[in-house]
Amino acid sequence: MNRQSLVAKMLHLQVASALVCILLYFALLFATRAGLSYYNNHSDIQQRSIARQVERFQKYVTAQEISAKDTRAIDDWVGQQSFLLMNIYRGHRMLYSNFSFSFGDGPDEEREPGSNFSFSFGDGSDEEREPGESWQVFYLVQFSDGPAQVQLFCNVMLNWWVLFSKLLIVFCVGVFLVVFWFACRRIVKYIIQLSEEIQAMEGGDLDHPITIRGDDELTTLARCLDSMRVTLRQQQEEEAKASAKVKNLITEMSHDLRTPLTTLLLYTEIVRSRKYENDAQRDDYLNKIDTKARQLKQLSDNLFEYALVTRDTVVTLDPPAYFSRIFEEPLAEMVDTLQQRGFACALDLGSEDLMLTVKMQYIRRVFDNITSNAIKYADPGREISVTFRKEEKWVGLRFANHVLPGQHREESTQVA
Repeated sequence: MNRQSLVAKMLHLQVASALVCILLYFALLFATRAGLSYYNNHSDIQQRSIARQVERFQKYVTAQEISAKDTRAIDDWVGQQSFLLMNIYRGHRMLYSNFSFSFGDGPDEEREPGSNFSFSFGDGSDEEREPGESWQVFYLVQFSDGPAQVQLFCNVMLNWWVLFSKLLIVFCVGVFLVVFWFACRRIVKYIIQLSEEIQAMEGGDLDHPITIRGDDELTTLARCLDSMRVTLRQQQEEEAKASAKVKNLITEMSHDLRTPLTTLLLYTEIVRSRKYENDAQRDDYLNKIDTKARQLKQLSDNLFEYALVTRDTVVTLDPPAYFSRIFEEPLAEMVDTLQQRGFACALDLGSEDLMLTVKMQYIRRVFDNITSNAIKYADPGREISVTFRKEEKWVGLRFANHVLPGQHREESTQVA
């Protein structure tokens, strides 16, 4: 898929907005020009504007007591006006002009007023003329050294044209900004949407997917964010599973440690209370105490090992041994412990003494857990049976007991 750069997309939007504004500007400029031209041709705006300029010039001349030959003072007033042309005549002599024509040696050359133009003389008030012929009109102005004829050209339409052109430029710049903003609004909304989704993800909401739209750099960013969201969610799920495994491990280890401790305390109490029949039985109890103590040490040593156990962990089995050697001691300890608690046990181990390969450490854990569960949940008034079982590829022991009346099975840790 061809990816369009965000920079190129923004540049295209700018060019399109500029083209729209340029076309709008020239259309409005043409309409303004046509409107001003129509107004100028169908009104006396030029004459009225020139009459006002002459009136202001007369007030200036009177206030400053300017003579018709004081060109510097006249230049100062004309320079303050916009698009104003002025000629001053007295008789047949030009006394002042603010624009250059090749009439001769200078402004004082004698020539007929309007010799190069079709001028008409008058006071500019009562004469009938066509609109737009104001350049042919002369006005009588009283200077300090006597009256003089003043010819003015003031293009008020040109003033309005410049003003409207400036306003159109400002208007079109505003239109450009508005058009560009509306064109970029979709991109801005997408950025705001991504920002809100990132904030939600930062707050812990990893289930809501990141919106992927378009084919630019923002799309690439959204894909990366969504990939990161999926990765974080997977990590959280794995952490939750690991936490559950740790809790199960703690439960199992607590159970594994509590069972040998219970047996250890039982044998210690027997020896301390001298409830043995002879020294041989005492030594047997002491040996069992030593065995349980070593088993506790082994369990504590393997605590960190159990925390790192995975499904792929390979268990190393002990060397092969006979059935009687493997199960004799764990069964004897279990029966002894149960009898101390008032339970009766019935053993049916068969006559075969097979060669087995097991992990003795796990066998002891299994027997300790079975003993603990039997003490908790079995009915002391009913017999606990242990039966030897043999199948094609495996052998085992089957434990059976009756549950105490009113006891709930879900209370068990279910550790076997």
